[in-house]
Amino acid sequence: MALAAAQVVDALAARMTGLPLTGSRVYTSRLWPVSEAEMPAWRLTAEDESIEASMADGTNQHLLVVQCEGLVRATADVDDSMHALAAQGLTALCAVPALHGTQLTSIERVTTSEGEAAVGAVRIRVVTRFFVHPAAPETIV
Repeated sequence: MALAAAQVVDALAARMTGLPLTGSRVYTSRLWPVSEAEMPAWRLTAEDESIEASMADGTNQHLLVVQCEGLVRATADVDDSMHALAAQGLTALCAVPALHGTQLTSIERVTTSEGEAAVGAVRIRVVTRFFVHPAAPETIV
């Protein structure tokens, strides 16, 4: 079984899989290469994670920041492409029922030029909350 944080990232990635713009191009490795031909795509990664004791039985509360990076390539209107991708991603991330107390914290947009095309990235950061016994880091309670 995977570390609890990895399970949370995988669960969020499952929500992002099958969206009209990206289909199955959803990756959970920060080093997964995404070529321009594979865009648009999503890359979800675990970032900062804070832990605090929360219950008398020793259970800890974890607050995990997950970055959901949507990548697009466009020769014109890259901003419109990023907005469309963000709309689909936000809809999936915020679907009911809420997953692991998911709360949106920020959206960032960046672009780089590649020849005549622009590659844009929209980065949606969410904080998730889950509980784990320290001696069982692979079991969400």
